[in-house]
Amino acid sequence: HPPPPAGTRQISITNNCPQPIWVQSLGNGGSAPLVSPPPRIDARGVYTLTVPAGGWAGRFWPKTGCNGAGSGCAWGDSQGPCPPGEVCHPPAHTLGEFFFPPLNNGRDSFYDVSLVDGFSLPAKIAPVGLASAGSFVPTTCALPLSACPSDEAGGLGDLRVIRNGATVACISPCKRWNYKAPYGFGRPDNQYPGSMYCCPTPPVTVGQCRAGPVVGTKYVKLIRSACPTAYSFAYDDEGGNHNCPNSASYAVTFCP
Repeated sequence: HPPPPAGTRQISITNNCPQPIWVQSLGNGGSAPLVSPPPRIDARGVYTLTVPAGGWAGRFWPKTGCNGAGSGCAWGDSQGPCPPGEVCHPPAHTLGEFFFPPLNNGRDSFYDVSLVDGFSLPAKIAPVGLASAGSFVPTTCALPLSACPSDEAGGLGDLRVIRNGATVACISPCKRWNYKAPYGFGRPDNQYPGSMYCCPTPPVTVGQCRAGPVVGTKYVKLIRSACPTAYSFAYDDEGGNHNCPNSASYAVTFCP
């Protein structure tokens, strides 16, 4: 990935998967997505986004098996429009999350790979054109879907999301608890024991969450073992968050 033009910040997204993907963007707090509709990236293709000089914060995730408008997908339609006649897909995606302050205002940018709600395609995020230092390091999470727990503790059971006979995603313990059928149990975040997997604050404190049963789940143990620099549950900040220079650009690769 070549460095971006001087005075700009970019996110370049490479699809190393064998099939096309569509990359959905969502701004934080209801702000506009960085790109809409979701661009299609063919196998071995690259799509580059320029971050506004005024900054942007939000997330990206890959969708598969979509129509020409980037909707009606086999997996990934967690942000409408949802598949006709179906419940919206749960957000069981490999998420890339970014925060870009205004350019040259002295504040750090930061990024993370979040598997708090689940995971789908393997992903890597790496800085471009700047030397890594501190927490400003590449993060790769290349978990195969075959590793998804099918017998999670606490009565959560099978975390695999299976559609048309194929596993398309792995849903997290929290989303298994609170998302509606057919993907989850549809129970409230603050209902025990799900409250200890989802950790709504309040009533669950950060300390209670980090010392609670979520860290003992097969799901979190799997991610902490395979992807120690990614988020595995809501308060998994120690390894997950990566502060970077204000001028940082990033290369995102799916199926690295």
